[in-house]
Amino acid sequence: MEEVLAYFGGDTAKGRRRYEEFVMEGMSGEIANPLEKGRGHGIIGTSDFIEKIKEQYIQSAMESRELPAVKKILAQVEPGRIIRVICEAFNVEREELLRKGYKGVARGTLMEMLYRYGEMKQREIGGLVGIDYSAVSVMRKRLSVLQGKDRRLSALIERLKMRFQQSQ
Repeated sequence: MEEVLAYFGGDTAKGRRRYEEFVMEGMSGEIANPLEKGRGHGIIGTSDFIEKIKEQYIQSAMESRELPAVKKILAQVEPGRIIRVICEAFNVEREELLRKGYKGVARGTLMEMLYRYGEMKQREIGGLVGIDYSAVSVMRKRLSVLQGKDRRLSALIERLKMRFQQSQ
């Protein structure tokens, strides 16, 4: 349950309330079926289950032939891991980073990494951090501009990218 609540702000009153709202939206048909994400190109389950499937079935499939869908699955980094790495890199607590209204560079970096390496859509990222999906796009663009102006930030982000690419 902790992993599920992490997508909604953690095991807090606010996180549980956001999870409840998400479930109610799903029951009313206002959001897309989350199982659609896995249809044809993903694995749905706990982190342990996903790793087990990757090790047992996908790695051997990659050795025998090229399969773009399999490569995409192998390249995906678990969102919880991305959040932990960003928190560590920017020395910020998870709750603070995911708090609505937090405007630090770490948040923009999180959004970019979730998009690039977590294979999340901007709408999903917005739901995780409590903002509209269009704001996710704005934050990602703002981060790109900041990188062009700040060599230290650019170097940090490059190190983070390398870390996520190595785990693929």
